[in-house]
Amino acid sequence: MFVVLGVVLGALVAPFAYDAATATGGTVAVVPLEGAIDGQSAAGVSAMLAEARQNPSIDAVVIVSNSGGGGAAASEELYLQAKRTAAAKPLVASVDATAASGAYYTIAPADAVYVKPASVVGSVGVLATLPQELEPNDVVGTTGPNKLSGGDEREFLYVLESLHRAFVGAVIAQRGERLQLSRAELEQARVYSGGQAVEVGLADDIGGREAAIREAARRANLDTYEVRVLRPDNGTVRFVSRANYVASAAPDRALVSSSYLLGDGTGGPVFLTLAPMYAGAVEPAAVEAREVAAPSRPAAGNGSTGSASAGNATGNATGGGADGPPAALSPAPAGATGVSDGAR
Repeated sequence: MFVVLGVVLGALVAPFAYDAATATGGTVAVVPLEGAIDGQSAAGVSAMLAEARQNPSIDAVVIVSNSGGGGAAASEELYLQAKRTAAAKPLVASVDATAASGAYYTIAPADAVYVKPASVVGSVGVLATLPQELEPNDVVGTTGPNKLSGGDEREFLYVLESLHRAFVGAVIAQRGERLQLSRAELEQARVYSGGQAVEVGLADDIGGREAAIREAARRANLDTYEVRVLRPDNGTVRFVSRANYVASAAPDRALVSSSYLLGDGTGGPVFLTLAPMYAGAVEPAAVEAREVAAPSRPAAGNGSTGSASAGNATGNATGGGADGPPAALSPAPAGATGVSDGAR
């Protein structure tokens, strides 16, 4: 874990304070994406994106990212919300301190991504805590051989790899020809500085929030505009990264242990789109999708998980659906299903 610190004169000036005293021709909405991505934060940001795209007085949207990711299902929901927003209005992303893993997943549909030289970008991968082995006993009985465990380790890794393929495929689909990394290189889940991210095509230009706002206004054909900040009002923003915590302007924020996302070994497996460097020391029981070979599709009839059960186990089956990455870009084993907008 590392923290990039910069001392800037005028740091006490409100980060979203722009001159909008005169009459304007339109409105650019700014939606902050901060801290660990969990169900609560995803619901708040999703609501703000929905407000931005449905409000006729808002002409363009900027997502300002200061997050190292979080839960896989919550991050995927934000990706879908951002994709819907980009289809409705110009959407530009600005990376403050970090847009890693699930946070990068969220901003991938943006028409343009601006980064600072010290921004941290990338970590396109999935990690998970392994399920505990359970067996029927005198206290707990089951109706099927995999009811307690959900399947063997090979089947679990198949689910993990399917989430990984969806994430990588989404980035490839959204970045298109701008991406200078091969699929194999992207799957390495590296993190990049802002300048490196521009070089490899994960970002488009060096610039701060004002540059991103100007670009959003340009794409909306606005000569004059006002800026409206849509900040979710859903309680304390939790950070597992001190770098993101220091960079945040959230009025109510807290620095929490990585166990908030990783857990303490109880409660079953957790699927995360989280940069390990921002989660502290990852427990030995956690595995990363980018470090395992894609398991073969489990054979039918052996009590293994199918595509539908994989979705039920994780809460977000993905692959080649209407709103997921194209099958050609994110190959999934035969029979795997995707998630459409209608399923959300």
